[in-house]
Amino acid sequence: MDINNSFSPILQPVIKESDENISSHSLLELYEMKKLRLGLSDRAIQKLLGIQLNSLKPILEGTAKQINLVNFIKVANFIGVEFGKLASAYLPQMEADTIGEIQASRDAGYIVEMFDLQTLKKCGFLTSDDNIKEIVKKIKTFFNLKSLYDFAADDLGRAFSRTKKTSNEKMREFWIRSAYSQFVAINNSNRYDRKKLIDIIPKIKPYTRNEEYGLTIVAKALASVGVTVIYQPCLGKEQVRGATLAINGKPCIVISDLGKRYPTLWFSLMHELYHVLCDFDDILKNCYHISSENGDLLLTNEDKADYFAQRFLLSDDKLRFIEGYINSPTNVSEYARQWGIHPSFIYSTYCYKYNTWAKYSKYIPDTSKALRLINTNPFEANELIESADKIKQILMVNNHG
Repeated sequence: MDINNSFSPILQPVIKESDENISSHSLLELYEMKKLRLGLSDRAIQKLLGIQLNSLKPILEGTAKQINLVNFIKVANFIGVEFGKLASAYLPQMEADTIGEIQASRDAGYIVEMFDLQTLKKCGFLTSDDNIKEIVKKIKTFFNLKSLYDFAADDLGRAFSRTKKTSNEKMREFWIRSAYSQFVAINNSNRYDRKKLIDIIPKIKPYTRNEEYGLTIVAKALASVGVTVIYQPCLGKEQVRGATLAINGKPCIVISDLGKRYPTLWFSLMHELYHVLCDFDDILKNCYHISSENGDLLLTNEDKADYFAQRFLLSDDKLRFIEGYINSPTNVSEYARQWGIHPSFIYSTYCYKYNTWAKYSKYIPDTSKALRLINTNPFEANELIESADKIKQILMVNNHG
């Protein structure tokens, strides 16, 4: 049944004529004005609308805690106001507790659609005791949002499907948006210079030998040519290795601690630098590219990026040569020095090829020392801008565009 056309013909000529008065009159005032204009009694109107007085009065006075939707639409049609406009005008008249309940239910629907709450609790971002209002507050504070619904209102909006998301997809979006927010806050003012980047890349390898400061030094050098690099840990089961984003026309790289092995940090960095050099036009269109254990989610040349990163760190010829000395730490260390790489690159490449991690893992350090300076623990901060400010101070010092 079409509710708009279900009333007596006497009402049809006045439908929507009160739209312009909704902002200056209360619902009760509009009702009284319409009643006077039509010369009808309350009883006649109640009978006409099919609404009992004990249901009609709370709606008109804005005291109803639970509103029958059909009755509300009937009242809207009677006084001549579009349903959406009446609802917007009616909401402020309701009691604060009722408004809060309505808003909380709306927020809850949005939150379960956009966020994987269980994983965020396991990660420590949320606690099991957080209610909807507390979750909304944490998300708004973390991302520096004026409204919860601004979470997806940025350039990344077109990169994420609006269809129903799996748990991994929700966490992937949370991870990417966290990185995006930090890059925006860092706001690297240096111009992106592709030629200078090409000049820098061959000079990177020796810094891999500096386990404590090498990655930070290289990140500073890349920032000086407009390529911003940050670290961000994996979240949940989404095994993210790294990502490249395009922000203000500049490449932004985020590397993760997948596997928590020192060589993997550099492999991930070189992998993403390949995408900056070879795929940045596509990334500009898509806003971001992400690499995971399941492969690339937007591009098609992950094998080439892997090949570039591997050969840059340790060529196939050198790997074949060193395999005969793999059980001699002294020889491995000496050849690594000659080749300008950290010895762990030899062991990790060998282990990857022959799956001998248990035997040689003691020669492969974890990521803690390398990340000591640039690990700003973004997911442990109340606000991402805190993490961004710290990394900006590290990357941008003495850098000028």
